Amino acid sequence: MSFIGIKNLGLWRAIILFIVLVVYNLGSVSNSYSLERLDAERLIRNISEKVNGVISSSSSQEEVITELEEIFKKYADTDIMSLTSLGPARRRASEVQLDNFKSAFQRYFLNKYARRFRELQDGEISILSSRSVRSIVEVKTRIRLIDWAPFEVVWLVSDRSGEIKIFNIIIDGINLLSSERTEIGVMLENRNGDIDLLSRDLRKLYH
Repeated sequence: MSFIGIKNLGLWRAIILFIVLVVYNLGSVSNSYSLERLDAERLIRNISEKVNGVISSSSSQEEVITELEEIFKKYADTDIMSLTSLGPARRRASEVQLDNFKSAFQRYFLNKYARRFRELQDGEISILSSRSVRSIVEVKTRIRLIDWAPFEVVWLVSDRSGEIKIFNIIIDGINLLSSERTEIGVMLENRNGDIDLLSRDLRKLYH
């Protein structure tokens, strides 16, 4: 398989994994961890329980995506994710442009991850370990999906926003936010650096 093929496979896994995280209850871990680690692990479990209830309902796909978006807004640091994905262009953007981009990116990001959630109903995820790294907590998990070899994923959790939230995922060495930043950068370049046009077009994707 070519390097590009491997990279795309890893990114697609990351897309699947974001939904796996919030679909399945996670296994128990040792109670010897510090409070910060326990809080990060508890966050993941809370998301899992809430989303599991959503996808198990009889709601339409659009209704489910809307409900997942609310959970995403509550438990993921969308400000960090959107601004990181926008890259250096954020320095020249006005407050209004940044607000519009954050809103558009949030909808784009969730739709991108939520559309294949029904394929994940027979998967399993378990916590392997967690550790504090400076001001963040890394929670390492193992993912098992039908027709996939088990693989490990690291979820990065921070309280920089004043609340404990997920802000990134690393799968097989592929940094999800770095991948998004590259993709958004290409989209912005194709629009001659027009942030307003980028935000508008992001709202049209994955609908």
